Amino acid sequence: MALSACNAVINPGFESGVLFPWRASAVDVAHVSTGTAYSGDYYLNLQTAIDNQGNTISQTLKNLIPGKSYTFSAEAQAPYPASSEYCFVYVYSGSNSTVGEIASADLYEESFGEWVSVSGTYVPKHSVETLHILAACDEEDNSVTGEVYLDAISLVPETGCGSA
Repeated sequence: MALSACNAVINPGFESGVLFPWRASAVDVAHVSTGTAYSGDYYLNLQTAIDNQGNTISQTLKNLIPGKSYTFSAEAQAPYPASSEYCFVYVYSGSNSTVGEIASADLYEESFGEWVSVSGTYVPKHSVETLHILAACDEEDNSVTGEVYLDAISLVPETGCGSA
């Protein structure tokens, strides 16, 4: 799947082979990997935290048009087999995850090992905003971490490229 040239996200499919310009919420939890990518050769493996807590990747988006509607989409996967019973992905903008909610998806055991689409709409308030993608898994053993794969992240104007 080719990502749009007007995608506000830089390195949306991690095809550069590195995390930059994404930032992780903790050291050594986000790894660009090869093998089971949704599109291309690379995907992001985001390790969740102990105690069923999440970790986040973030990117500062620039040149957004305030008040314009954008479509967010991404692909997420909880690998199989996994010790998790349930994982979720939550996407938001800004510093308030409730007010800035863009999209979310639940990943249940039945869908582990399959790519699941995460999508939503977003209207930025400023030309520069921060996009956050949080992943967490519910583990029976709270000392165990989970994994969520992410790929093909896109934020494009609903009316297409070059439209005001």
